[in-house]
Amino acid sequence: MWIPNFEELEYKQIEQEQAADRDRLSWGWRAAGTSRHPNKYFYKYYTRVFWKGSPCDGHEFLNNPDTILTIKKAFELTRKLESEGLIHYTYSWCRPRLDPNNPFDPNAERWECIDWAPAYDDDTDEPVEQEFGGHK
Repeated sequence: MWIPNFEELEYKQIEQEQAADRDRLSWGWRAAGTSRHPNKYFYKYYTRVFWKGSPCDGHEFLNNPDTILTIKKAFELTRKLESEGLIHYTYSWCRPRLDPNNPFDPNAERWECIDWAPAYDDDTDEPVEQEFGGHK
């Protein structure tokens, strides 16, 4: 996994701007993480978005609970950064939802050390309908 670093981010931003000026090409961001499961009731997704406005970088960023965004806030921030042409990196992961309607057996050995997410209906985060099919 790439460790977020402000110096490298600045270098990539300058590189992007020079390429856009030279070639009229643009590249924006790379994602580290997982693709979303089609059933929003099975997993809850969490995201960190690293960009020049992040409060910190490095391992501090990756371990800071304040840098974790809901999928809706991450979606809004990445759209804003993309519209401004700013380089950013996303880090996404998921947790299974503790919901009686999902296929997971919370008592199974596989799930012994799992930190479960709330059931979809109990989750107070706002869903993202657009490209995310109601995930929250």
